[in-house]
Amino acid sequence: MTIEHWRRDEPTFYNFLSLDRKTLTAPDPIGGLNGALMSKDTKSDSQTYVVNIPPGWNAKTDAQYGSLEFFLLNGDLSLNGESVGSSGYIHVPQLCGGGELSSSKGALAIVFWNTNIPAYAYPVTRNRVTKVWEKPWTPSIPGSCGGVMHKSLRIPDPVPHPNDEGFDGGPGGYIRFQYIEPNMIARDEHVHHECWEEIILLQGDCFLINEGQMGLGSVVTHPQEWYHAPFVSRSGALILVHTDSPMGFPWPPREYPEADKLCGHYLDNSRFDIPTEHIPWDEHPIKDLQESSRDYQKWRKSPEGQKWGGYEDTTQVPYRPAGRGVASDYRASWQRSGHHPELSKKK
Repeated sequence: MTIEHWRRDEPTFYNFLSLDRKTLTAPDPIGGLNGALMSKDTKSDSQTYVVNIPPGWNAKTDAQYGSLEFFLLNGDLSLNGESVGSSGYIHVPQLCGGGELSSSKGALAIVFWNTNIPAYAYPVTRNRVTKVWEKPWTPSIPGSCGGVMHKSLRIPDPVPHPNDEGFDGGPGGYIRFQYIEPNMIARDEHVHHECWEEIILLQGDCFLINEGQMGLGSVVTHPQEWYHAPFVSRSGALILVHTDSPMGFPWPPREYPEADKLCGHYLDNSRFDIPTEHIPWDEHPIKDLQESSRDYQKWRKSPEGQKWGGYEDTTQVPYRPAGRGVASDYRASWQRSGHHPELSKKK
């Protein structure tokens, strides 16, 4: 069964650079621009797009109905006269005054639209124009000094203390510009009981068992309660990671049969002399290697090999199952209202 790439209730794997771009029926101010829908929560109406912004574009938004976030893949974009270039990030939060957007040269951008996104009050949540290359790196695994690091785009974005259980990201989830070091191997499966996750590869490579080989433009999404597999990177990767609610830490792990063998096979056979291709799992030769394993087949048929979480018998957060779609239901029920008095004076 073919699953539509934009769904957030099922796992997906596709390349956003291959999507057919056309005039968008989308919220202002991106409605009418050329682009493509990448993902959508049909309950909360949260959406991700890839958007072509033409040279000389100018638009205003009052940000009354939703929050807009732009990550630039190329070109330039300004908010109220403050400009960023490639890898720049602009956030126009809902009910924080809005502003005027413009582009001189045009741009290609990933755009995140969220209605009623849970957030802190102004001035913590406010218009932000960020040159991402100026921000410091933060270890993504608390207490570590390498492997995976990130720069927080959506603010606030707390990271748990290394010795505590806790949550990554603010009340509406996070957007991170993230780095995976070369030859990194993550041997276990894991699950996110609390959130949906969207990963967009910008540069480098990442191979995910049961999902595929990620190259430039690859996107993989993981619904709440979906166990996703070990991964490995040959040359390292720069990715965008987007969640719809805070992510529990530590990630609940599950041992995976012959993970070292499969990851090692990828490292031994991937090439440095050509760009990394986008290859879905069903088309990748390593799938046949896994399917021929008796240990894998036995494990997959066992209770511990279920693809969806929810069976785990524990009340300990973050190992406690929340249930499929709970985060989506919560986001759909959230309503933001009211105006900050200082912002009202500026209108």
